[in-house]
Amino acid sequence: MSAEVDASPERVAKARAMSKKTAAGAVLIAVVAATLIVAGYRATQGNPAAAASGLSIATSLVAVTKRDLTDRLDVSGTLGYGASTTITNHLPGTITSKAALGSVVDRGQALYAVDAKPVILMFGDTPAYREFRLGMSDGPDVKQLEENLLALGYGNSSNLIASGHFDGFDVAAVQRWQKALGLTQDGIIPWGRIVFAPAAVRINAHAAEVGASAGPVLQVTSTQRLVTIDLDARRQALAVAGSSVVVTLASGKTVPGKVTEVGKVATAPANGNGPATIKVYVTLDDPNAGGSIDQAPVRVGLASQTRKGVLAVPIDALLVLAGGGYAVEVDHNGTRRQVPVTTGLFAEGMVEITGQGISEGTMVVVPAR
Repeated sequence: MSAEVDASPERVAKARAMSKKTAAGAVLIAVVAATLIVAGYRATQGNPAAAASGLSIATSLVAVTKRDLTDRLDVSGTLGYGASTTITNHLPGTITSKAALGSVVDRGQALYAVDAKPVILMFGDTPAYREFRLGMSDGPDVKQLEENLLALGYGNSSNLIASGHFDGFDVAAVQRWQKALGLTQDGIIPWGRIVFAPAAVRINAHAAEVGASAGPVLQVTSTQRLVTIDLDARRQALAVAGSSVVVTLASGKTVPGKVTEVGKVATAPANGNGPATIKVYVTLDDPNAGGSIDQAPVRVGLASQTRKGVLAVPIDALLVLAGGGYAVEVDHNGTRRQVPVTTGLFAEGMVEITGQGISEGTMVVVPAR
């Protein structure tokens, strides 16, 4: 199966290796293909001497596989801990200490201290906005407090119910909590003694120095490493909550992740130049995979197209035909023949193909690796 090669081996190898991720890329390959006559020729890294001397080119065999193929669009992102939230002091007095930068504060632990008395983190979505005391009106903030007192062991099912109603049982549980912290055991929690947050927080920055009084004290973030993407709002359809992505770290290592949140509000750039963007948040499947560096640049591959259960071969299995189109060289018990194929999606170094007699497990020829 020999044929005239009307082009340099370098150009043939380049044409085969080219990854076509868009329709425009496919058109470009078709133009290159129109200038080539390839029938049974296998290029390595481009070896004119080998072609001129008639030396055989080393090849190997791979099986046609049935698999899913996903084409991805790479976008820039930042690996860190997400957006920060400001914690403001509402107690009178002087800030005497703060949790260390980079430390994690969990439920029941101190964020900072005022007049040497701790301000405590508790879990909840509703922010603290009033004093807790007997006679106060019912509310979700009361229920949050009760849930935290139960979780911290200052109450149980026999002496405290998370009902959202502050009663004598609540007073007793608060007094037990106050005793443990060295606070006055009066059953009253002034506004500012506790801070509600949805989960544990990481201290990202100090907004006030020791010795300051009321005002912003800390900047906190989530404790979970995540990637933040400012995605062109016109490409919002590519970001689907729960979808899988591939994250390329600054080291070049790739790790899997998932889109966890997609913003619903587009933001115009401050200088007025460029497209509006939406926030997209991605978590890594392995939280430790990204290391500990904050604000590290990464690339995120968002799925732009997926084909499920298709027949695929490595891109370099394709032969570019003189009249346009492609073929693969099929090997059946050592006998080789070319089979024209129709290509589909090019992705992940593979190409979707269909052709007469092509099925899962069919052996095709590729340049030796």
